Amino acid sequence: MISKIKSFYYYIFQQHNLPVWIVYLNYGSLIGIIGWPLIAFLAIFLSDSPASHFTGLNYLFIISYPIGLILITFVSFKIFTFNKFVSASLPVAVIICYLFILYKFFFN
Repeated sequence: MISKIKSFYYYIFQQHNLPVWIVYLNYGSLIGIIGWPLIAFLAIFLSDSPASHFTGLNYLFIISYPIGLILITFVSFKIFTFNKFVSASLPVAVIICYLFILYKFFFN
């Protein structure tokens, strides 16, 4: 089990056989993990209100979003040799979501 986790880690963070642009694009899509400690802390307080419809499943999705980002990066690296467009569009979609969230935060 430990060896599988190590190989998964090395596959994501030790990419020497792929072009630099796809590696940096995927690492740019992982930038959202930086805010995870604050978001995980604030997620505790989402169910404070008695009228809240916040469920445990919503809490689980909020807490585990870094796993999704890492899986998107893993899949992007895996399919790069087969389809470069889809491989590049996965991290670009994540970055577009970041920009949309920033736009909503600052302009609305």
